[in-house]
Amino acid sequence: MEHEITERLATEQALRESEQRFRSIFNSVPIGVVYTDLQGRIKQPNAAYCTMTGYSEEELLSLSLASLTHPEDRAADLASQQDLVDGRLPLYRRRKRYVTRNGPVLWVSVTVSLLRDEHGQPHRLVGLVEDISEHLRLEEAEHARESAETANRAKNEFLSRMSHELRTPLNAMLGFAQLLDLDRGEPLHERHRMWVTQIQQAGWHLLEMINDVLDLSRIESGTLSLQVESLSLEPLIAASMALVEPQARGRGLTLVRTMAEHAPLQVLGDATRVKQILTNLLSNAVKYNREAGEVRVSTRRTEDRDGTPMLELDVCDTGLGIEPQLLTQLFQPFNRLGRERGATEGTGIGLVIAKLLAERQGGSLKVRSEPGVGSTFTLRLPLDSQARPMTASQEADEEANAAYNRRHVLYIEDNDTNVEVMRGIFGLRPQVRLAVATTGLDGLAAVRTSAPDLILLDMHLPDIDGMVLLQHLKSDEQTAEIPVIAVSADALPAQISAALGAGAIRYLTKPVAIDEVLGVLDELLSQLTTRFG
Repeated sequence: MEHEITERLATEQALRESEQRFRSIFNSVPIGVVYTDLQGRIKQPNAAYCTMTGYSEEELLSLSLASLTHPEDRAADLASQQDLVDGRLPLYRRRKRYVTRNGPVLWVSVTVSLLRDEHGQPHRLVGLVEDISEHLRLEEAEHARESAETANRAKNEFLSRMSHELRTPLNAMLGFAQLLDLDRGEPLHERHRMWVTQIQQAGWHLLEMINDVLDLSRIESGTLSLQVESLSLEPLIAASMALVEPQARGRGLTLVRTMAEHAPLQVLGDATRVKQILTNLLSNAVKYNREAGEVRVSTRRTEDRDGTPMLELDVCDTGLGIEPQLLTQLFQPFNRLGRERGATEGTGIGLVIAKLLAERQGGSLKVRSEPGVGSTFTLRLPLDSQARPMTASQEADEEANAAYNRRHVLYIEDNDTNVEVMRGIFGLRPQVRLAVATTGLDGLAAVRTSAPDLILLDMHLPDIDGMVLLQHLKSDEQTAEIPVIAVSADALPAQISAALGAGAIRYLTKPVAIDEVLGVLDELLSQLTTRFG
């Protein structure tokens, strides 16, 4: 008897300890656990379930699972419970919404099982409930990110394709127009020359629009790469002013330049993009000026708020100015402040790009304007405080010398119109013989048969990709030393960078400018030893 009493006491102690362990685990697990009767009335919730729903344990004991479930999820929930009780399901899992005590809707993942009594009859339901709201938010954020990336890739692919398709006919239009304008053997009638000028102006304007849209897309997507280095600003200003000088002269405008005294004009920036900003500001100052007005460019040294030395460059015009209420809209894409109804051409995104480019280079672009007086755009760029003054010989541009003879250039291009444009350009360099191959494999055979001094390579050929052909040329000892200039309507930075990385010495974008082509030819071909015979 004493032994049985001892065993019973030990069993009771073990049960109490087991119950204590169960309650400790039940109340400390980080997910909600709830026991209900077969109708879903709550019998025992743990602490995590109380926290999740916002109700105390006493309040929950008077509620059912259905009363906590979002009205739209109740029917499916009750059907699953019935299937579980009737033995049609071993358990069920689903996502649903809880309506918490204070009103917010909570997304949860529930797993509900059936407990049976000692006779094997359905006795209780037990549910494991996990708050998945944050998980769903992350899923949605990831889905939104993937959707945005997919849309951005599609946009970039579309812009790339459209850019290429538009540049190809533009190359023919602008190429032949330039050749007609430069032809001194059979000069055009003055009236026809005016028409050709109109063709060129329209073509270059269309090209500007294409470039602006691509630039804006690259900046917004973060794919625009910048090569920030120490730059001498004065030559960039002079080059930009020279570009707009013909327009200014045609309107009787005076261009004035005032450089800061005792201030180094070495700034930190990307040379191409700084020149793009300057050209845009100067072009606008000319376009939106009054007849016989003035465009003033001036620089001064200043400091940023944190003491960083900066250079400020002002471009001032004497135009109509901008109303104060319109200034806040000035840097909005495609917003021309109503001037699209006038005769002056524009895209409405040049200033947006200029501002974004300035900021990407550690600077800024701001404007102040007075109606009837004019506008002043102020470009700020970081000064290179470590730069040394440049000597006169360093600042002087070395002009290419075209005094060379007997050169052989191979142009690999399948488009007949592009070939004719290039033949016309080479007609201005009669000492150069231009040969043409219309497929990549024919071009490769021609190079190996009679090595040219220079290769012009289109990057989109009918039989072999231009990049693959370039790699073939550079990997062959027989052809590796022949300079290759890529000529393509594909203007995406990734394509340009890939071609230059594969060994191309230059990358010319269609439509080509005749002066640019001739400049590159003169530069490269004049470096070769002259051959006669």
